[in-house]
Amino acid sequence: MAKNQKSLLVTYIIWLMWGWFGLHHFYLGRDIQAFIWWSTIGGFFGLGWFRDLWRIPEYVDDANDEAYFVEELKRKIRLRKEPAFSVTRFAGQMLVGYFYGILVRLAIPEEAKWLPSLLVPLGVAVGVYLVGNIGRERGDFKYPLVGAFLSYAALAFLTSDEPGNMYVALIAAICFQNHREFRKEKAPTKTLCKRVQYLAVGVVVISCLWSSFLYFNAQVTTEDGETVKLRDAVNHFFQSPVWLEFKDVFWGLYEEGQRSGWDNVYEEFVKALDPRGEKNAYRILGLTEDATQEEIKKRYKKLAVKWHPDRNQNNKEEAQQKFMEIQEAYEILSNIKTRRASRNTRTRSDFGGHDRSEF
Repeated sequence: MAKNQKSLLVTYIIWLMWGWFGLHHFYLGRDIQAFIWWSTIGGFFGLGWFRDLWRIPEYVDDANDEAYFVEELKRKIRLRKEPAFSVTRFAGQMLVGYFYGILVRLAIPEEAKWLPSLLVPLGVAVGVYLVGNIGRERGDFKYPLVGAFLSYAALAFLTSDEPGNMYVALIAAICFQNHREFRKEKAPTKTLCKRVQYLAVGVVVISCLWSSFLYFNAQVTTEDGETVKLRDAVNHFFQSPVWLEFKDVFWGLYEEGQRSGWDNVYEEFVKALDPRGEKNAYRILGLTEDATQEEIKKRYKKLAVKWHPDRNQNNKEEAQQKFMEIQEAYEILSNIKTRRASRNTRTRSDFGGHDRSEF
C-alpha cells in the first residue's frame, strides 16, 4: 500500500468513534464535509453520519484515486458536461443552508433590525455552497448568494415580514444547481497545518454565532411563565446563595486537602453533601450547628406556633409547607442528637471498663 493510501478499516473506526465530529472525513481529505459534519452535529443531526455507513467505501476509493473510480469519473465527464442531479445532495444543500440561516438569525441581537436582511441570506448561501462543493463537484459562490439575497428581498416585500429560511434555501439551491461542474482534478494537497487553520476559522465563526445567541437572545422560563435572558439568569446564579455555598464548600475542601493531606478529602466531601440533611435542618430552624437539644426544641416550638396552618388562614398552603419542613427538621436533628448521645454514652462506658481492667 502506498504511503498516502487511506485505510478502509481505519476510516470505519474513526467514523464509529468520532464520526459525529467529521474526523473520518478529515482523515480522507474531505475537509468541507468534515466541517459540515462538525457544525451540524453529525451531518444535520446524525443523518449524514448514518448515511456514511455505506458511503465510506466510495469515499476511501476516491481518496486513494482507485483506477476504477477515476475511469468512472472520466466516463461521466464524457457523457455530460455537468453532474447528474442528486436528490440527496440537493436536500443537503437546502437543510444545511436552512440551518446556517437559522443560526445566523439566532445570533443577531433583537435590537439590530436591519442585520437579518444582510446576514441571514449570506448564511444560507454559505451552507448551500459548502454542500455543493463536497467531493468531485463544484460551483461558484455567487450563484447561491444572488439567489438567497433576491429571494429574501422578494419574500420580505410580498409578506411584509421576515421570510422563511427554507424558501430562501430552496431558491439558493436551485440557482446553484444550474451552474455546477465536475471537479476533474483534486485541488492541490495542502499541508496539515494549513488545513487545520482553514477549519479553525470556520470553527471560530460557528462558535461566535452560538456565543452571540447565548448572550443576546437565549432565554429561560421561570416557574410562573416569565422569560428571563440567559445571561441574566447565569449572572444571578453566580450571585445566588446556592452557588456561593457550593463555591465555599469546594474551596474549603481544597484548603483542607492542602493542610491535612488528600486522604480524607472524600470523607469531607461526603460530609459537605449533607446526606442526612443536618445542615439544611439547622438552616430551616435558623440555628447554628453548636445548638443544644434544648435550644432546638425551643426554636421548634416557636416556629411551629408561628407557621401552624390554623394561624395562617390567608396563606394556608405556604404555612402548611413551612410547618412540615419545620417538623421534619426538628425530627432530623432530634434523632441525630439522640444517636450521638447514645454513642457517646457507650464510648464512655467502654473506656471506663478498660480503666477498671487495667487497674
